Order: sequence, then C-alpha cells, then structure tokens
Amino acid sequence: MTPEQLAELETYTPEELELLERELAGQLWQKRWARWTPYPWQVPPGEIETHGMWLQLGGRGTGKTDGCARYMVAHVNGPPCDPRLPGGHRMSIIAPTQGDAVESAVNGPSGLKAHDARVVLRTTVGGTYARWPSGAEAKLFGAHTPDDVERLRSGGNRCLAWLEEAAAMRHLGPALAHSAMGLRIGPNPHYIASTTPKPRKEIIDLLARPDVITTRGRTRDAHHLPELMRSKLLAQYAGTRLERQELDGDVLTDVEGALWLLGLLDLTRVGAAPPLSRIVVAVDPAATSTEEADEMGIVVAGLGAALVPDRNGTMRQHGYVLDDLSGRMRPIDAARKAIEAYHAHRADAIVAEVNNGGEWIGTVVRQVDPTVNYRTVHASRGKLTRAEPVAALFEQRAAHMVIASAQLDDQLTTWVPGLADSPDRLDALVWALTDLMLTSAGNYAAAA
Repeated sequence: MTPEQLAELETYTPEELELLERELAGQLWQKRWARWTPYPWQVPPGEIETHGMWLQLGGRGTGKTDGCARYMVAHVNGPPCDPRLPGGHRMSIIAPTQGDAVESAVNGPSGLKAHDARVVLRTTVGGTYARWPSGAEAKLFGAHTPDDVERLRSGGNRCLAWLEEAAAMRHLGPALAHSAMGLRIGPNPHYIASTTPKPRKEIIDLLARPDVITTRGRTRDAHHLPELMRSKLLAQYAGTRLERQELDGDVLTDVEGALWLLGLLDLTRVGAAPPLSRIVVAVDPAATSTEEADEMGIVVAGLGAALVPDRNGTMRQHGYVLDDLSGRMRPIDAARKAIEAYHAHRADAIVAEVNNGGEWIGTVVRQVDPTVNYRTVHASRGKLTRAEPVAALFEQRAAHMVIASAQLDDQLTTWVPGLADSPDRLDALVWALTDLMLTSAGNYAAAA
C-alpha cells in the first residue's frame, strides 16, 4: 500500500473502514470461490426434495466438510428462502458436539470461513451463530447429550440443516426427528450431510430413503490431499475390512457369526480410561523363536479402580483396552516392545500364552529385563470358549475400547469361530481382559 493510500485511510471514519473491510472480504471470497475445483462427489445434485437430503459419504480426507460448506455458502448467496428475513436465510449446523460445529464446520480449513471470509462467529444469549454481512445466519447445535437434542426442539425454523459427521453423533435419530420439525422456511427446506459412514441403523435408514441423494468419495481418489497424508491413511487401513469404510466410504455390514460387531465396539469406545487399579501387557507370541518376523499379538489393558454400573445395572470394575502394539516382528523385538509397554504404562505384569511352543517369550523377556513381573497362561479351553466371555463383557458394556486400532477392530469383527484360527491381536486382547476380569485375580479385584 502506498503512503498516499495510507494517508487516505486515516481520513476514514470507523463506519467507512468497516464498510471497506466488508467490501474487500467480499472480493477475497469471490477470488477463493473461483479457484475452488470440486471433486465429482462434491458436486451437489439437482433440486433436493423438501425434507430430503444430499448425503456425502466419503473416506478420510475426501472433502466432505468442504463440499457441504461450499453448498451452504452458495445457498446464502442464492435466492432468498424468505425475503422477509435479514439475508433471506436461517440455517442450522448440527455436529456431534457444538464445539465440533465451531471447529470443523466454521473455523476449520474446510469450513465456512475458508469459503467465505465474510463469515463471523457470534455467541449471544440465544446461542452460537455463523453470520454473513447480509444478516443470513446458521445456528450451531450439538447432538451429544439429551440436553443438546432438547435444544433442537426450540432451535427455531430453518431453511437448510447441515449434519456434520452424522454417523459420529451420539443421538443422531432424535437430532433428525427434532430438526425436521423446524425445517419449514421457504419453498424447499432440506438437509445436507457429510460423514464417514458407520453401520448405524439411522445411516442405513437414510440410504434406503428415496428422497436422500448419496454421493461417495474415496481417499485414494482425493488428489487434493497431500500425498504423504494419503499414503499414511492407505497404509493404516489397507488390507483390513475397515478399508472399505474409512477409505472408500462404504457402509459395512456385520459378519454373520462374528462375536464382536462394529456398532458394539463404537458403543463401548471411550476417549480416555479412568484411574486404573491394574494394568497388564498381554502377548500372544508366535509358536517359534526363529529370527523370522512373525505376527505377534501385544495388547495393553487395564481394570478401572471404581465400581461402575454395567448395562444391567450391576456395579463392577470395567476393563479398558489401552493400546495395540501388535505386528510382524522378530522375537527379540516383540519382547522389547512388550517390556517398553510394561514400563510406559506402569503395568503390573506381562502375561503371555505359552501353548504351541510359545515358551520362548519368557526366556527372551527375562534376558532383556529380569525386573519385569512376567507370568504365563495356558489355553486349557478352546478359542471360542475363551473368547465368548470376553465378547460378553463388551455386550454388558463392562469392557471398553480406548484406542482406535483399525487392525484390532478388523480382527474382532471378522473372526468367525470355527471357520479360521483366531488372529493374534484378538487373542492378546482376550488374554488381557481374561486376566483382569475373568480369572480368580480379576474376580478378587472386582469384589474388593
């Protein structure tokens, strides 16, 4: 900016400066808008039916939020839904939590502000809003608690509702029901939604509705995503059943006969473990101690210190799966990894199965670190008999996943007893929770 221009700015009143700022922000928005090149699945369909939905299903990094944010900006800058309203539009953004709505749908790199620099976030006694200079607004809601859903009852009438990460909403069904009551502004009030799919009943029901138009994006086709990030995502999920869900945007169906279901694991998943009374590192070693890199199961789990009601209302100590360190590695590396986990988590013991030639693990552990508390377990019962009680702990909501391990989830939800040998990660998880919750030591701790 030249000295003459700076001198001229000093003569402007605050009102004139604010008007200039808005004008420049509008020009910036137009430039960004013109440069945006959508993926095919981000292109909105034709007219959406009243109370219908454009549902974007996609893998990680496919721009689902980006597509919905652009759609909402275009809606605001299109024909007014009600000319009597300031800006002609009153909309809503519903996310798993209100904080998610702020961070992802408004302030984030793919949110409204990234598409229209004129958007401002305001919190008033009536709630939190994304607002445009024209007066158009989108009110932000969460769907995490019953109180959140109740706020949707009195959320006001809207012309457009955006569901951000719909499959991650704890109360998706009630959120849909209550928000629909307020979709009554303009000639064609409707939904848009963006989510990585999960096999929830509400998502499956939406896919079956004739007024829901679905587009799908795959992570491997998301060429705007940095190559390093795309490669890491592909490496994390490639070869697992969850690849279809997390990378391809498909809704998975449960495997008939599997002891664990994807929906069950999601119901039991928690963000962090509470204070723990005991922690173990369970190892399901390969049968031999050769120098070859074999698949080793290493899972860390803990037992909650407090008595908490389970699904049936019984007060008990709950189990928490803290870490999955399994992988293909040499015996010495498996022992070192288990010992590192033992010290990092301040575990009470390393527990290892020694059936089928697994005795070598104890020898190697003691050679590396003789201070470790190490004990062995023997499989005196069949794999199904051992796994069923542990699966029942999850059914009773007494066992919880703290980690998000695609490989562990994949093994739990695809193993069908009798059709194949149980895999290493699953076996290590079964040994860990059995030791904590189903043995005499676990029962003693639960009764204490």
